[in-house]
Amino acid sequence: MDVEPSVARLDEQVRRGLAKSFIEDAVIGQYRQLVRWQHITGQSAQIDSGYLGQHLVSLVSGKAGLGRGSRGKGNDLRDGSEVKIASTLGGVDKPRWNNKLSTAQAVATYLENPAIYFGLFDTLEKGQDFPVRVRVWTVEPAKDEAFRNVVIRWADRQTSGNFQLHPPCWSDSNVATNQSGNIALPLAFRAMQLDIEGVDYLVVEHWDPAPGGCSEQ
Repeated sequence: MDVEPSVARLDEQVRRGLAKSFIEDAVIGQYRQLVRWQHITGQSAQIDSGYLGQHLVSLVSGKAGLGRGSRGKGNDLRDGSEVKIASTLGGVDKPRWNNKLSTAQAVATYLENPAIYFGLFDTLEKGQDFPVRVRVWTVEPAKDEAFRNVVIRWADRQTSGNFQLHPPCWSDSNVATNQSGNIALPLAFRAMQLDIEGVDYLVVEHWDPAPGGCSEQ
């Protein structure tokens, strides 16, 4: 029997605390180990940000994922919402949020999503290993006119089937850029690692699971 995960029954205060603990344990803890090993192996310290981000978004939104056996298949959350994650941790190039919209039907379906969650793991400056910053922005495309306008403009003159948004890496901005228009995304979550030697301690600086709409820039 498919049992609804407990995240759907937790109040915001508990989810906020769990989001902090999750990043400290599963994100920063894993990333710090990889940073140590990269000096020995010469390999990348990149983490699997996509699946870590889905866990985090469930805690921020209160929406459960699809559970076991759903890796890489279908929607990311049970209500049909999507999760897009980008990360600069252990990377060199600036990442993108990729949205595969190769047909008019795909664009229409995308714009009817209950929500799209855009997550970013980065640092304050390019080339830094620490401190780690984590942010999540929430867009409800079915009723967000500014977001819809940018997507529709892109779809009208697209040269590829990939709607790309460039996240505000190494910047405190909320503005994502695209050739069809720049968008200030509604910030739902921001957390920052404090520089305390020997301890991976995180402060949740912003928490608003329903942050409103986008604005074109």
